[in-house]
Amino acid sequence: MQPRLWSLTLGNFAIGTGVMVVPGMLNELAADLAISHAMVGMLISAFAMTICVGGPFLASWTSAIDRRKLLTASLLLYAVMHFVSAFAPDYVSLLLARMATALGAAVFTAQAAATAGLMVPVAMRGKAIGLVFLGWSIAAVVGAPIGSYLGAHIGWRPTLALVGLLSAVFAAAVWVQIPARLFVAPMDRAAWKALFANTPLLLTISVTAIQALGMFTMFAYMALLLKDFIGASPTIISLLFLCFGITGVIGNVIGARVMDRMGPMRVGVAAMSCMLLAILCWPLSRGSLPISVALMLLWGFGCFAINGSQQARLVGMAPSLASASVSLNSSAIYLGQAAGAFLGGVIVSSDGTANLSFFAVVPMAVAIAVSIMASSMAERRRMVGAA
Repeated sequence: MQPRLWSLTLGNFAIGTGVMVVPGMLNELAADLAISHAMVGMLISAFAMTICVGGPFLASWTSAIDRRKLLTASLLLYAVMHFVSAFAPDYVSLLLARMATALGAAVFTAQAAATAGLMVPVAMRGKAIGLVFLGWSIAAVVGAPIGSYLGAHIGWRPTLALVGLLSAVFAAAVWVQIPARLFVAPMDRAAWKALFANTPLLLTISVTAIQALGMFTMFAYMALLLKDFIGASPTIISLLFLCFGITGVIGNVIGARVMDRMGPMRVGVAAMSCMLLAILCWPLSRGSLPISVALMLLWGFGCFAINGSQQARLVGMAPSLASASVSLNSSAIYLGQAAGAFLGGVIVSSDGTANLSFFAVVPMAVAIAVSIMASSMAERRRMVGAA
């Protein structure tokens, strides 16, 4: 595997850390800004919705830009807006700054995967994309735990500033390691029309949104959930997020290694099944730290393997539409996050955290069913084309 891919992995690590620190600092942000937990959830929702709406347009508008320049600039924007967020005087300012920060993530997450696909032979594409998304898995190991621990000990403002510094350093690494004059296929109206005419491809993208909806209905409020269910302190919460992230890395590495052999669809279904089982069993964790640890480990094992498998699946289904499909898939991730954080906020505000998992189970089960259906449709379409 090309060593240059590691700069993209590190870039995704910075992006993922910036996303994951906010759920980790849920309780601290609510207390310092004197707002409800649901309003903190809106920071997650607004960030995600900005990426969802802006991602496809940015993919189209930036398709003619050299990938090295584009990826470096997007990480620098991400860095600058984290510094701005750290100095936000009030909730509204922070909300607007987070939405601007999301524009950098909207470009980098999708285009890092597409760029990795351009840098390796076709036979190694799945492994390369899995490696790039390993950065997100590593961010899960340190992002939410850092948010929880540093947010409680040094405050949320210095924590966001540290993410900005990290992003700036990795932007320099991308500039040094990614080759110049690397371009994706132009994203014109015909490409988008072909994408929206491909039903199996659209169903596959919908899987990403549906499973993210199920996940973030709970995960956006996990710090509060752990506090309510087991009376967890900030240190315990950060350690549980660490458990989640460790198995996230393990699951992503295993998924990347077996993806070219098993196929990305099977890897994705296995990952979602792990998450479904953890959410389904979550009510058993009330009052039990060991069960909470076990379920966080199981959930993490599947959580970040799904992202790499979905991206590799889309690239393999329609290579000529990869730039558009991967961008739309990134939007789907954040659409699910936005909807999940919003739904979870409504439930937490009206009913507390007791029944939160019941609202997360259904979307995850639906995502598995849609994934299998999309695979069957794609295979029938392939056979008809061959005939």
